[in-house]
Amino acid sequence: MQSPSKSPKSSRPTPVVDVEQAEAALVEHYPRLVRLAYLVLPPSLGRNRRVLTAHALTQRALPRSRRTGEAAVPGQRGGGGGQAGEGGRARALGDPAYAYMRLQVLRGALDASVPLRWNAWPKRAQLPPLLPQVRGLRLFPRSGGSDELALDQRLSTLSGAARAAYVLRGLEALDDAGVGAVLAAAGCDDPEDALDEADEVEARYDLLASPEFDPCSLQARPTDLMRRRQHMKAAGVAAAAVLVCGALLGLPGEGWGPDGAAAPPYAQNPAGQAALDPGQLTTAAAGAWKRSARTDFS
Repeated sequence: MQSPSKSPKSSRPTPVVDVEQAEAALVEHYPRLVRLAYLVLPPSLGRNRRVLTAHALTQRALPRSRRTGEAAVPGQRGGGGGQAGEGGRARALGDPAYAYMRLQVLRGALDASVPLRWNAWPKRAQLPPLLPQVRGLRLFPRSGGSDELALDQRLSTLSGAARAAYVLRGLEALDDAGVGAVLAAAGCDDPEDALDEADEVEARYDLLASPEFDPCSLQARPTDLMRRRQHMKAAGVAAAAVLVCGALLGLPGEGWGPDGAAAPPYAQNPAGQAALDPGQLTTAAAGAWKRSARTDFS
């Protein structure tokens, strides 16, 4: 008798996300993705640049090609302390487009968390964002309570990968296996160390939904007005100096050119040679001075 052959297990194919699906997920879950980037970015950037960088990373996460690639959906922690509400339904259904956009945003935030080095070419995420730009204003989220401030200070002591692990646990309600899978896909070298480091921070995941960490609800304050006035005055003086120099250099005529009459003797142009020719020297009569208008010269 022949034993029945076992049929191979059917593996679920990894979904492929196109640019239309990615754009729809970006528009629908934009506040959550920006919050994710803001929380992973290092607080040392300052709140204004941190806000602008979070928006820039989220906007740049949209793929340029029509076919983006595969997007694996990691497992979630049932009944966890993650924030319910916007984006929760998409995560519960395992939306591959949202998972893909979250991965792209996380990659950019992790790259921006790496300090610049003189012997390495900087990545795009490490440079100040070109867009969006705000001139003359400083933007920052609304202030929270002492608990939010303490959590932000505690997260600032972690590495970028550990902050990402903490945020994925709390904001996205992922289990440790799902967090490790997302971190590995985002380019983290050692997700296990990141999870262990994130365990050092108290699990106050409910605070991640605070307005303190919402880069879409912002306050605006002016920049240093006195310094800005000084810079404007200096720029005006420099522009005026450039205009004056340009006007002097662009005057008509060639008085100072090599063919002008005021050229130096070594130029040897026709006008200069004629002025220095002894044969063209003229003399006046000996008594001409008596008929001069002024006779007081000795």
